Amino acid sequence: MISKNICKFCGQEKKLIKAHIIPRNFYLNYKNEKYLGVDSISGKFTIQQSGAYDKNILCEDCDGKILGEFDKEGYRILFSEVYKHILYSDKNTKIYYLTSENYNYEYLRKFFISILWRASISNVRELDDVHLGKYENIALKILKGEEKYKDLFKTYIFKYPNNEDFNRFVFIAKSKIGNHNAYVINMAGYSINIIINGNNHPYDNIYQMRDMLIDDKYFCIVESNELYERHYYNASLKMQEMWQKGFKPPFASKL
Repeated sequence: MISKNICKFCGQEKKLIKAHIIPRNFYLNYKNEKYLGVDSISGKFTIQQSGAYDKNILCEDCDGKILGEFDKEGYRILFSEVYKHILYSDKNTKIYYLTSENYNYEYLRKFFISILWRASISNVRELDDVHLGKYENIALKILKGEEKYKDLFKTYIFKYPNNEDFNRFVFIAKSKIGNHNAYVINMAGYSINIIINGNNHPYDNIYQMRDMLIDDKYFCIVESNELYERHYYNASLKMQEMWQKGFKPPFASKL
């Protein structure tokens, strides 16, 4: 008989904990705000306070002592370090520029990968669209430090202007970048775009976008009103499509 209490990170039989897929500290003002979670199968909306979690995937040691260290670096960078490194600023755009001295590349990369991996191994319904397939085990090897796979899980980040609606939205969604499969992690006021197979992706030859890809030397984050408006427009079209299928969000007064 196979025990259900097997941690999916260490593979050992242990007491499993309530592990958040996106760490709850990445929900802005999470103690007071509530968020909309969308069931990817039924399309129904649910109101959440601390985001999706799964009680059947991780033990306390792996969640807190290993993946938790990656979470700490992600939190430090997105909530603090980024703001110290403004390269350019005008009324519509800010560009943040970080070098390897400002971040732990290994931990930051593993932080983003760990969120996708947790979502992929989870049975939480609202994350049923997150399937890494053969890359799920590859992601685990990266997280354990067994392999690096530098050409996979390439990541770039956009920041939303402060006080805009999308700062409060937290979700993971499938995406396409050229012909490449990708995922968008929307959290903490950022749109984090992860290309699963990074070989010959369409931004390799675009200088500005190439500078945004996180590597072990440097990367840029762009905060732009124009990009935000474009993102908001595309999201609104998707929401209208869902409404036409009969999916209804809760009334705003319930938030």
